[in-house]
Amino acid sequence: MSARFVWAADSREARTFKIVGWTLFVLALVLFAFAYADTAQLTIFDNGYAISLPRASKAIAFMIAILGLQVVVGYTGQLVLGQSFFFGTGAYLGAYMVADHNWPWLLSLVVVVPACFLIGALFGLPALRIRGLYLALVTLGMAATFPAIVQLDSLDEYTGGAAGKSVDSDLVPPSWLPLDGIAAIFQKIPIIGQYFGDGDLSSSESDRIWKFFLFTVLLAVCIWLVSNLIKSRAGRAIRAIRDNETSAAVSGINLAKDKTLSFGLASALGGVGGVVYVAELGIASPLDFTQLLAINFIVGLVVGGVGTLSGAVIGGIVIAFVPDWSSSTEEFPVIPERWLQGPTGVLILGAMLIVLTFVLPGGVVAGMRKIKGRIVQIVPQPPAGAVAPTPPDGADAELHREAEEISAGSASNDPLTDEPHN
Repeated sequence: MSARFVWAADSREARTFKIVGWTLFVLALVLFAFAYADTAQLTIFDNGYAISLPRASKAIAFMIAILGLQVVVGYTGQLVLGQSFFFGTGAYLGAYMVADHNWPWLLSLVVVVPACFLIGALFGLPALRIRGLYLALVTLGMAATFPAIVQLDSLDEYTGGAAGKSVDSDLVPPSWLPLDGIAAIFQKIPIIGQYFGDGDLSSSESDRIWKFFLFTVLLAVCIWLVSNLIKSRAGRAIRAIRDNETSAAVSGINLAKDKTLSFGLASALGGVGGVVYVAELGIASPLDFTQLLAINFIVGLVVGGVGTLSGAVIGGIVIAFVPDWSSSTEEFPVIPERWLQGPTGVLILGAMLIVLTFVLPGGVVAGMRKIKGRIVQIVPQPPAGAVAPTPPDGADAELHREAEEISAGSASNDPLTDEPHN
């Protein structure tokens, strides 16, 4: 089925579509930040679901960590389950630099990023000899040992032991940022103005909004860097390794170097996510970085879409909100109420994952692209000077037209790489 609107990649309609889409997306983020600066409740079937900026900032931390998994799992094809190890390493390093050395949060990334990259590259060396389930088992072991490592007596003065590492430093918005003025404008909007509060923002609300914006920009920078990597020669090399290691090696790709670099980059992104996490919560606790978190990262990766940058965003939202919302569900049509009491509330989360696996095996992003492909298709332009082939006449004309539609659809909707096919 052809799309309702088919536009060339460099056409005015395609450019307008992208500009309007990004404008609406940014506006939605700003509205969300000011509407949920304080905790709010979303009521569905008499169930209350909490929505707040702190949890959204926590979701951003998970998005960055899953983005790292996209590099090593989605694009390089290595089954890695130890991302929580580097997530926790970044959190503790950031907390140590800020709490003990009075570094600003963003400046702590100067230490966290290279440290996590080097540790990840070292741990990536075993991947040169093992793969598949064996690699997954080794990396899962890393995730399982992290809480015990940070509670060692020899590290107690740096990590805080079982009590965790507390940080008093806050991210305060700059004086030139008119948050109160923006809130006042939103409050005057008819019908929806009531959802943005009344009067000036409190200091805690201003801090939450500023942190959300700051973390969002940091996430955008990480996505931009990974996107550029994937489109580069190195990105094509790691995708070749994912598709067929033997063919990649025959083509002259250095498997050892590219695998090690992908592990290092994934670990560095996990460390950045850990810094965002502890900057929002104010404490790095060993129980927050267990192997369960490592499994949740993989769940977010699969739910969002393996090998898609936007899938990291969806996955971070899912693992930050859905487990809490599923445990808050006390009534749901058809499901007996006794099934939703206590720990069995996670039944909804498990059922959602099972259904999603069968209905959308490519993740949420693949489903969204199918829907978009039925409405809008952006068709790549042929190279300059290329001559379009003359379509056949007679009975073959219909087959030729159908082949062009299939080719255009696959070129603009690749669920694995976020890029058009060449």
